[in-house]
Amino acid sequence: MDASALARRVGRTLAGSDPAERTAALVSALSTGLTFMPGLLRRDGADQSIATGLVAASEYGLVVTSQSASVAIARHLVGDDGTESAAARRLAVQAGAGLVLASAGAAVELLSAPRRGEPMRRAVARTVGRRTLRVGLSGVAVSALAAADAAIGGRHVWLRRASGSAGLVAGTALAAWQIRRYRSDDPDELARLAPATDPLTGAAGADADEVGSPPFPPLAKSLLLGGAVNLGLQSFAALEGWFARRVSAGVRQLAPGAGRSAGVIGHSVALGATAAAVAAGVEYALRTAEAGGAAIDVAYTSPPVAATVSGGPASGVTWSSLSREGVRFVNMALGVDEIAKVTGAAPEQVKAPVRAFVGLASAPTVDARVDLVMRELEQLGAFERKVICVASPTGSGYVNYVAIETLEYLTRGDCATVALQYSLRPSFLSLDRVSMGREQNRALFHALTWRLRSIPEESRPLLVGFGESLGAHTLQDAFLHEGVRGLHRVGMDRALFVGTPAGSAWAKQWRLDAERSDPDGEAVEVASWAEWAAQDEDRRVAQRYFLLSHHEDPITRFDGALAVQQPDWLGPVEQRPPGVSRLAAWYPLVSFVLTLIDVTNAMTTVPGVFVARGHDYRADLAQMVAVAYGLDVDDDELRRIETALRAREALWAERRLVAEQLFRARDAVQRQLDRWGAGEAPSAGAKGEPAAR
Repeated sequence: MDASALARRVGRTLAGSDPAERTAALVSALSTGLTFMPGLLRRDGADQSIATGLVAASEYGLVVTSQSASVAIARHLVGDDGTESAAARRLAVQAGAGLVLASAGAAVELLSAPRRGEPMRRAVARTVGRRTLRVGLSGVAVSALAAADAAIGGRHVWLRRASGSAGLVAGTALAAWQIRRYRSDDPDELARLAPATDPLTGAAGADADEVGSPPFPPLAKSLLLGGAVNLGLQSFAALEGWFARRVSAGVRQLAPGAGRSAGVIGHSVALGATAAAVAAGVEYALRTAEAGGAAIDVAYTSPPVAATVSGGPASGVTWSSLSREGVRFVNMALGVDEIAKVTGAAPEQVKAPVRAFVGLASAPTVDARVDLVMRELEQLGAFERKVICVASPTGSGYVNYVAIETLEYLTRGDCATVALQYSLRPSFLSLDRVSMGREQNRALFHALTWRLRSIPEESRPLLVGFGESLGAHTLQDAFLHEGVRGLHRVGMDRALFVGTPAGSAWAKQWRLDAERSDPDGEAVEVASWAEWAAQDEDRRVAQRYFLLSHHEDPITRFDGALAVQQPDWLGPVEQRPPGVSRLAAWYPLVSFVLTLIDVTNAMTTVPGVFVARGHDYRADLAQMVAVAYGLDVDDDELRRIETALRAREALWAERRLVAEQLFRARDAVQRQLDRWGAGEAPSAGAKGEPAAR
C-alpha cells in the first residue's frame, strides 16, 4: 500500500463511514477548538488535554446517537437495492429528515427564549432545541454532500474522496482558527492570567513556577494528550459494546426467541456492571476521605492545655473525637502573649479566646451535638465574651484560621468561636451532607437565640457569623426563603460569607430579587476590600452582611445549570465581571467541562504566602473581617496582624511537615529493627520532634 492509499484509509477511518459518523467527526473536531477557550483560571497542559479529550469524545458519542435517528428514518423510507440512485435518494431523505429536526430545534429555541428566574425545564428545552438545530444543520450539510456524490455515481473520483472527509477537514480548519483566536496576545488577557503575588510581601503564590512561562497550555502536547484521553474513552465505549454483544449472544443461545430484546438485555447488563464499578469506586473514595478526615496529625500528640478550647482541661468534649481539622482548630488558638505582642495591648487587657468545636464523632445525632456544644460554650466561658462567632466549617471541618485569628487579634481575645462539624470529607465529596449542616446550624441558632436573650442587653455578646465555601452554603441556607430577615430573626448582627458556592439557594434568591430579600440594602457582594471601599459612603454604612466572592473563583460560578443555561457572567462582553475573559462564550458541554476543570485548580496555596486569586481569599481576609464585624483597626496594627498571620501559617505548616517526616522516618527505622529483632526504636523526643500543642 502506497503512502497516498494509506492516507486515504486513515482519513476514512477518522471521518467515518456513514453520514452520522461523519457529522459526529465534524462536530467533535470543531469542539476541540472550543476547549481552548479561556476559562476563569489558567490551565496547564494536563488540564487542557483532559478537557479536550473529554469534550471531543462526549460530542462524538452524543452526535452519533442523535444522528442515527435521521439514518434510521431514511433507511425505513427508502429501500437499499445496491444502486447509486437508491443511495442518493436515501441520503436526500436523510438530509430532509435532518432539516426537519433542525427546524423543530429552531422553533423550540425560539419559543423558550431566556427569562430571568426561569424554571430549569425551560432552559433545558431551549438548550436541546439549540443543539438540535446546530447538529441538525451539520448533518444536513454532510448528507447533502454525500447525496451529491452518490448521484454523480462516482464519475469524479476527487469529489468522492472529498465528500468523505470534507466534514472532518472543515471542522479541523475551524478548530485551528478558534485556537489561534483564543491564544490572544491582548494585554488585558495576559494580565488576567498572570501569576498572583502576595500584596504584603510581593512573594509569588502557588503558580510561582509559571512566572515567565507562556500563559497558555502547550498546543501540541495538549492535542496529543487530548487525543489519548479521547481514544481511552472511545475504547471504553467499544469495550462496553463488545461486552454487551457477548451477553446478547449468550441470551440468544439460551432463549432463541429473545430476538431484539437480547440486545437490550446485553446493554442493560453492561450498563449495570459499569454502574456497579463506579459505585464501588465512589464508596471507596468516600471511605478513604473519611478515614483521612478522622485521623489526627502526628504533630498533635496530646490534648491542648488551654482551658478555653474544646478538648482542653475545662472541656466536656473528648479530644480524640474532634477529627483532624477540629484538633488543628483548637490547638491553633492564639495565646494571650501572642495577641499582646502583635497588637501592642497590655497583657492584662487581653483575654484567652474561646474556641468550641464539636466533631461528627463527638455525639451521635444533630440534637446531641447541639446540646453538647451549648454545654461547651457555658463551660469555656463563651457567654462572658464580647463577640460570639458561629463559624460553619467546610466539608472536612476546616475553619479558616486567618479569619478567626484576625477576629481574636482585633477583639484582644474577647471573643468565642463555635463550630459544628457535619462531614469528614473534602467539600466536593460532602455535597450530600449540606442538608445536615443546614439542620445543625438551624438548631444551633435556635439554642443560641434563647440563651442570648436570657442575658441583659447591655452585657449581651455580639453574635456574628462566618462561613467559607461549603461552610458559607450551609450557614446561608439555614435562612433559606427568609433573606436577610432570617439573620435578624436569630439576632445575627453581622456576617462574612467567603467564596459562596454557586449552589447556595439563599444567595441565588438574594441575587435574583434583592429588593424582597434585602429591602434595606444590608447585604453586599464584593470581590475585595478595595471594591467595597469604592462604594458611596451611604451604602457602606448600611451594609452588615458581606459576601466576599472573587470574580474568577470557579466555585462561586460552577453549577449544574451551567450545562443547560447561560450564566450571567458569560453574558454580553460589556457586562461581564473583570475576572472573566472577553474571548469566552457559553457552549453547554464545553463551558461545563472547562469550569469544572477550573474548580479543581481553584485552591492551590503556599503556606505563609497570601494571594487573592480563585478560591484563595487569605490576602483579603484581615481587612474584610475588620469591615464585616465593625472592628476598628489602624493601618499600622493591621500590617502587624497581616505579618503575624503569614508567619503563623508558615510555622504551623512547617511543624506539621516536620512531625510527619519524623514519624515516617521513625516508622521506617522500626520496620528495619523489627526485621533485625532489635526491639523498639528510640523516640526523637527533645532532639527534634516539635512540641505538641
